[in-house]
Amino acid sequence: MRGRTLLLVCALSLGAAAARAAEEPRVVFRFSAAATLFARPGVGASGSVYVGAGDGYVHALRADGGFRWSYTVKGRVVAPPVEEPSTGRVFVVTSEKRLYSLESDARLRWVFPLPVAPESELLLTPSGTLLFVGQDEHLYGVTTGGGLNLRLAASGARSAPVWLTGGGAALVLGDSIGVLRGYGYEKSPLAVLPSASSKIALGANRAVFSCGGGVARAPGFELASDCLAPPIEGDGFVAMAEAESVRLVRGDGTTERWELGAMPLRPIWDVARRHLVLATATGDITVLELPR
Repeated sequence: MRGRTLLLVCALSLGAAAARAAEEPRVVFRFSAAATLFARPGVGASGSVYVGAGDGYVHALRADGGFRWSYTVKGRVVAPPVEEPSTGRVFVVTSEKRLYSLESDARLRWVFPLPVAPESELLLTPSGTLLFVGQDEHLYGVTTGGGLNLRLAASGARSAPVWLTGGGAALVLGDSIGVLRGYGYEKSPLAVLPSASSKIALGANRAVFSCGGGVARAPGFELASDCLAPPIEGDGFVAMAEAESVRLVRGDGTTERWELGAMPLRPIWDVARRHLVLATATGDITVLELPR
């Protein structure tokens, strides 16, 4: 009888351990660019991860971490590389005011000399225009064919442009959300005005994410945090880069933390694969698969 009891206890313990393991994130892969990162990675439609580094290298990895290719550009990569889903082409912008178009196999398609270095991340619109805010506080547009088609004043720009769920490109301008309409903006006031020193990101549903003054804010979340960038939103959670770690906070208040040992960049959530992409300024990439 005692033997059967011990076997039952062991079986229950193993079952509980297996259940806990099933609930924990799985490390999909790790990668080191062996160079400083000035921008977080980009993620493509198939889950490919594109890492652009300060030494001018761009590395393309498959969703499982397998190596695809590397390419060298002139200058530091200063924004996440952007993939065009229909062609697999990748667009890379550098500190030397150059915008590169690379084919899916890393062959160079064209290089476009930009009027000014970018201040924000790139947005690829459905019509095939790459938008970014320049260091001169103008919104620029470059076609995927390599032609400049927009230069519009963006005084007070506080976020990168995003494509809204209902259509249209938008960005935060001062205390407003400005939606691009022709050669102007249709503005609406922010519901909550972050402090002047806050870092801001705009979501596709017009949600505002901010980090500043020891507080991280996202829709439904206001958290004391030594955040380094605006939080990102996942399925029922937010994640934020903090001092040498990334913290995930769920809607029920539970918290998970991943220690990275170096200054993290803003995380990326690949919803199709439930991959959370973590990167550090020192060039280390960790991709986690979160349980459902």
